[in-house]
Amino acid sequence: TGEAAICAGGVVCLLGVVVLLSSITPTMKYVFQHSGLNVLDVAIGRVVIGFLFLAGITVCMDWRGLRSMRAKECVHLGVVGVLGVGAYVVAAGGLRYTSVTHYALVYSLLPTFTALFSCCFGNDRPNGWMCCGILLSWTGCVMAISGDAGFLLGGFGIGDALALLFSLMMSAHIVLSAPLVKRHGVLRSNTAMFGTSALLLSGGQMVWGAPLEPSDLSPSVAISLLFIGLGTAGVFLLRCRSLRSLSPATVGAYHNLIPICTIGVAHLSLGEPLSPHTMIGATAVLLGTELVRRAPFLTVSLRWSTWALPIHATPPPVLVPLESSERNKG
Repeated sequence: TGEAAICAGGVVCLLGVVVLLSSITPTMKYVFQHSGLNVLDVAIGRVVIGFLFLAGITVCMDWRGLRSMRAKECVHLGVVGVLGVGAYVVAAGGLRYTSVTHYALVYSLLPTFTALFSCCFGNDRPNGWMCCGILLSWTGCVMAISGDAGFLLGGFGIGDALALLFSLMMSAHIVLSAPLVKRHGVLRSNTAMFGTSALLLSGGQMVWGAPLEPSDLSPSVAISLLFIGLGTAGVFLLRCRSLRSLSPATVGAYHNLIPICTIGVAHLSLGEPLSPHTMIGATAVLLGTELVRRAPFLTVSLRWSTWALPIHATPPPVLVPLESSERNKG
């Protein structure tokens, strides 16, 4: 009963991750549509709010560990953090110049890029199943985006390119940050990475950004920014909590729901159209992503069945020694 309750808690956390990630992207698009905030303003709000939330939790739960961190470790985490957390500037730029549907489709390629980076760094080995899954996902994404009327008129726009760049940066961040998170812990690692990115983005805002106007922060926009920042930090915590009771394969399977849910939320809240090309392409992306995720298990299963099948099909003959009377008869 206790184990079942723990697993149920992990599933609830995973559902929270799906709901948050499916809602953050349309909310950011709403902010761009209903305010004069630029890309840097939205990215800073997202990272700074997330950092304050994570820092408060870390101080309460792991103050000694936070104090024990050295400057060299913080710098290392900061560099990796800029690659991932700092890439939210690129993500905001992509959302400003493309639709939520296109953004979700391109971002759904994240597992395929992560698999490629993992192979490049020697963490995994490529195989035929993985290559087929990557090819299927990329083909589905191109099919879904190319079927849109805006794509046929304007081609692959800057927003789609920025969404692709963000997916690549986040994939590299996931691969490079994995050993650091294991070494320093979830709270300390993410607090340091968010803090470094918040500091750099705030400095960039002071140098290149324009001062905010009171009309840019209406109550609805301010609440939306608060939700984006808290939701971003909450995703990290809920995902790590779910991994304590569920396998990474289960967590990855639930993440496949995020692109579909994001497209559905964008259709209902922002009125973005749903075409047959979008649905077929999104299905192909999800199937390819699931194939990439299961590639190592499929390879092991096939190798085991190939080795075991001849043994069970044609068992070796059993030699039974003859009794002495039978040998004399012969």
